[in-house]
Amino acid sequence: MRARVLFATAALAAAEALVLSPGVAETLRAGKVHRQPGFAPPRLVDDLRYDVEALKRLDLFAPAGSGLAGAADSGLRAAEQADPVQRPRDVGCWDAYAAIWERMDLVRDELSEILEKPLIPEMEMHYVRYPVGGFFRRHIDEFVDEAAEYEGEGIRSRRCVSWICYLTEPDWTAADGGQLISFDGSEPTEFLPTSGSLVLFDSLAVEHEVRPTQRERDCLVGWFHTLV
Repeated sequence: MRARVLFATAALAAAEALVLSPGVAETLRAGKVHRQPGFAPPRLVDDLRYDVEALKRLDLFAPAGSGLAGAADSGLRAAEQADPVQRPRDVGCWDAYAAIWERMDLVRDELSEILEKPLIPEMEMHYVRYPVGGFFRRHIDEFVDEAAEYEGEGIRSRRCVSWICYLTEPDWTAADGGQLISFDGSEPTEFLPTSGSLVLFDSLAVEHEVRPTQRERDCLVGWFHTLV
């Protein structure tokens, strides 16, 4: 198990300043993708990749579905996913996951304020691995009628803001594929899955796809929910 020295350092650094760059609210309201380079520092990315490999060795990855129900849509997606919470915490690097969770919680707080829309504290997130040739065809992450019961208490929530934190290797290039393509204007916009970068977008508004990969492509994907 990797030494647990990262969590407190990452949390302290995150608390010292705002996490997101200016303009994110305007970008999301316009139905476009916000990209945050260098969101996760290299050491944190390395530890998260180590955690992914540990869960893979435990055979905790399963075919990835789509939508709130996680249905495995035939032909829509070729990828695997794992729950980073429901797992043994004495393997891999749990503290790395805890550090990125805290950082994403800071993002949630910021977005709640600047979007003037309450985002609930519980976050939906998964590790996702795209194998060589993996892809995710054009889709949208949320539909109004997909609201899910929250905490089993009859409260309803839906995905509001989608995000992806890329855990690719530092030398990833366009030739390796796996680009995020957003259909948010007259022409598609392409985002290279650069190691440590974060992208955010409106779950209801932005159609997007993942181009086929030429190398294994790891990421942490998640959604901030709002009550409905």
